[in-house]
Formats: sequence, structure tokens, C-alpha cells
Amino acid sequence: MRMFRTTIFGPLLDVDLVFNGKLFYHFLLREVTDANPDVIAFNILKKKVKFFQDDFNLITGLWSTKKIVERETSDERLRQLILRPKDPNDKDSSCKDVENAFKKLTFTNDEDVVKVALALFIEIVMIEKDKKTLFDVKTFGIVDDPEVFRHYDWLSVFFKRTLNIMKTNMHGKKEAHETNKAENAHHAAYYCIKGFAVAF
Repeated sequence: MRMFRTTIFGPLLDVDLVFNGKLFYHFLLREVTDANPDVIAFNILKKKVKFFQDDFNLITGLWSTKKIVERETSDERLRQLILRPKDPNDKDSSCKDVENAFKKLTFTNDEDVVKVALALFIEIVMIEKDKKTLFDVKTFGIVDDPEVFRHYDWLSVFFKRTLNIMKTNMHGKKEAHETNKAENAHHAAYYCIKGFAVAF
């Protein structure tokens, strides 16, 4: 944990927020269009309220990196360590598979523990993939290269995913719920909120 805290995601361990699904839902019902595609706007008490990337940054503590290091990375070492695939071309494992393998593996050094924990944190917590969703093994390559990891544009990845989910989450859901409710008064509708929505 001490090593994890020294990474760029360390401050997120201390974010103590309770997610309010009902409040989030009521905001989404009041979404209005905005000319800027990089914000989401709502009509609250007859005022247009916007959620910007800077707002997201304040909560997450993530800020844009001044220098992005772009180079090829290899996911092979950590993928072999965790998943131990029999077929070298087999890269299809779910987030749950990686999580289970992580829990069972006896690591030989702390650096690898932190790297795999970071990969799981990115895939499951920050991107909020369903555990049945395929784990993106490219994440192993990024966390295994300290310079690429430190200078990766994580903020844009997480904010854009969160923003996109917020903008598309309700499409057609309200109308479908009203139709189903008319046919069955006890009909309940559900949808998944993904991305780092707790920052909103």
C-alpha cells in the first residue's frame, strides 16, 4: 500500500465519498445540450450548470501530464506472470479472471504486486469495467514501463469515458421505462453507471 500511494493514483485511496445514485439520476434527467463536447450541462433551478474536466480533476487529484511518453510497450511479462496462458496468442481474459489470478499468485517481489494492482485498479475502479468484461492486456504493458505509466494521459482516458457514459446512459431508457410501466405497474428499470462517476 505504501508503494501504491507513491503512484499518481495514491491520492484516490483517500477519496472518501458516498455515491448518491438518486441524485445522479435526477441530474441526468435534466441534461441539456451544450456547444462544448467536453462538458456535460444540466438545467438546475432554471440555471445551466456545467461539469468540466477541471471539476473532475479537483476530485480525483489527476492533472494532465506536461509530457506524454509514447512508445511501444509489452504486456507479455505481466500477462505471463498473472495469467500463465498455455497459448501465447490467448489474450482473452475477463477482469474477474485477472482479479482471481492476482489473489492466488505468490509474488516474488513487491513491484510486480503494485504493477498488477495498478492494472486492476485502472480496469475495474477507474474505467469501471464489469468484471465479466475482457481485461485490456495493454494496461499490463503501460504499468510495466515506469516512464510511460508516469507520463500517460490517464486524466483524458478517465474523464472522456465518464463523460461519454453520462451523456449516453439514459438514451431511450426513460421512454422504455414509461412504456413498460404502463403495461406492468411493478416494472423496475436498471442501468449501469460506469466510468469514475463518483467524481461527479
